[in-house]
Amino acid sequence: MASLTNAESLIAEKKAKCKRTQKGKKEASGCDAEEVSTELTLLFDPYKVKKRLTQSDLGHLSRLLIGRDLVKSHFLRWMNEETVRQVENGKGADVIVRDMDTGSEHRLVFVFWASSGCYALKGGWIKEFVKRRALEVGDEVGIYWDPSERKFHFSLLHMIVLSPQQ
Repeated sequence: MASLTNAESLIAEKKAKCKRTQKGKKEASGCDAEEVSTELTLLFDPYKVKKRLTQSDLGHLSRLLIGRDLVKSHFLRWMNEETVRQVENGKGADVIVRDMDTGSEHRLVFVFWASSGCYALKGGWIKEFVKRRALEVGDEVGIYWDPSERKFHFSLLHMIVLSPQQ
């Protein structure tokens, strides 16, 4: 099993889109001699659970909702029995969420909400993530459970950039 302990060390491979001959001439690909671009390809992406944030995730209830099927296939199966029991009984389990972009760690509660049929990270979500990271509706976040460190890893994958109103 691949280790997920160091997301910063993701292996990346750059592929040149345009190749040059040894003499510096353009190949038949039609690339201009002055234009060379590269494409970044991740060989391993740990963020199997990705979510585009909604107003509900940013509102007064202070929780990030995560779908049941995603949690069962990507989180619960890797957690120890005691943590799963705490999550499932409705009281929740105290968990550490490491913000991989800033290196900070935050204590939240991971819980199953029977009323919605979803799982949630709550108890500081708004303060520790939404406000601190200035998250907005439409931003995409990624999260995964690291079984060796027994904590969630979080990253802001795509930020919505709003144009200034004139």
